Amino acid sequence: MLEKWEQIHRVLQLYDQLRNGETINKSEAATRLAVSMRTIQRDISNIQEHLANSFSGQTVEYDAIKKGYVLTESTIKGMPAKVVLIIAKILLESRALNAKEMKWVIDSLLTYSKRGDEKSIYTAIVGNELLHYRPLQHNQPLIELVWNIAESIQKKRFIDIIYERMDHQQKQHIAKPVAILFSEYYFYLIAFIKDSEHPSPIIFRLDRIRSFKQLDEKFSFAEKDRLEEGILRQRIQFMYTGTLVRLQFKFRGVTVTPVLDRFPNGKIIKTIDDGWLVEVEVYGTAGCMMWLLSQGDKVEVIYPVDLREHMKQLIENMLYRYKEA
Repeated sequence: MLEKWEQIHRVLQLYDQLRNGETINKSEAATRLAVSMRTIQRDISNIQEHLANSFSGQTVEYDAIKKGYVLTESTIKGMPAKVVLIIAKILLESRALNAKEMKWVIDSLLTYSKRGDEKSIYTAIVGNELLHYRPLQHNQPLIELVWNIAESIQKKRFIDIIYERMDHQQKQHIAKPVAILFSEYYFYLIAFIKDSEHPSPIIFRLDRIRSFKQLDEKFSFAEKDRLEEGILRQRIQFMYTGTLVRLQFKFRGVTVTPVLDRFPNGKIIKTIDDGWLVEVEVYGTAGCMMWLLSQGDKVEVIYPVDLREHMKQLIENMLYRYKEA
């Protein structure tokens, strides 16, 4: 126990030296504190780890000119309060994380704010939104999983997951992870199932992944098959996939802005008497149909013809139900 307290006291002494702008020479510090140079190196490593985990924007580095270790500021400078506040507002509105992780992320974000701004930002956030924050029903921790999947994507490693469907049935998958997207409250993994007969990517909601393991086996992609998250985000609606479809519809409204906001790759083919003819590219039609139907009589699907007929049938079914009542 005494040895432990001596270690803590020694580390705090070294940390205070660094904070006061002093240089720590291992040989001098070892002599002064009556320990080995290896022990001093271990203490410095502990301080480095603490600073990295605390998101302080500081680190301990060796200065060859001063022949010792010094405390330095990272390249990340303090952010203005308004920048931190905007990011925090977006995070809170997303409801993407459970309460514990959301608080941790915002607290970490605050450490990058300019000194003196922290209190005003914290009051503005915690005073209402963070205090009354309500996470999604699944309440699953996600930060570690998002990081692990991102690492697998970067290393091009297969992953082994057990996924629980909406009907609570679980299934194991060996997959090539290619992208992580966030949409409509949830994080999603875009992946290709190993040895599958279906060439299209599969979408997994991260909070439904019950186990995750990164495998040693690596995969590769031909450049032509590479998926870019920015393009995926434009073509995938409500996280439904399928084959790439070119879709044309007439939009009659006050402005075409809602269409272009929903479909960033949308093109206005021409202006019509009471609106616009718009063309978009989407993966599958199931996701985009949810939006098309939500627009009521402002939307008329033109192409593909089978989708137009399907929309007509759905609308007739809806009308029939209302007539029944």
